[in-house]
Amino acid sequence: MSEDIYVLNENGSICGLKDRQYVHNNGTLHSAVQCWVMNNNGEILIQRRAATKDKSAGKWDVSFGGHCVKTNNTKNILIDNVIKEGKEELGLDIKAQDIIKLGEVRYTSQEYKNKELLGIFLIRVDNTQKFIFEDGEVSEIRWIKPDTLYDNILKNPKEYANRIGAITLLKLSGA
Repeated sequence: MSEDIYVLNENGSICGLKDRQYVHNNGTLHSAVQCWVMNNNGEILIQRRAATKDKSAGKWDVSFGGHCVKTNNTKNILIDNVIKEGKEELGLDIKAQDIIKLGEVRYTSQEYKNKELLGIFLIRVDNTQKFIFEDGEVSEIRWIKPDTLYDNILKNPKEYANRIGAITLLKLSGA
């Protein structure tokens, strides 16, 4: 299935939309979001990516995230895509005012073919929050303390999608 995502210049400004496969095949810088979900106990939600995913299949990952696709509000593509991805992957109804931006990370993988400028975000949820993951992207979820996750990523990196930049921003935020 074709998906158009926002491509960026080296300064991080939007240049337009291009097909995801083209972007990944040509090493084009593009926009993506990752969001941590934190509960009242200070634990963060991690998800195991479905075995059918084309990248990092079966690995533990950030709560949710994805490429930035076309939105009606180009001034706020990151926030709009956090809201969209949270709904798609975990069934969350997120409001823009509940989203906290932690920062940005440049991420490169797949032999420099995947170049992303990631907006890293945080939302807080009540311990009673229910999650729905029926779209086939997520196979399981669990809560974990940020420090424990950070240590686990360092000790067992093959079990996790490469998100050390995102967890570092979470730790630095004091969230």
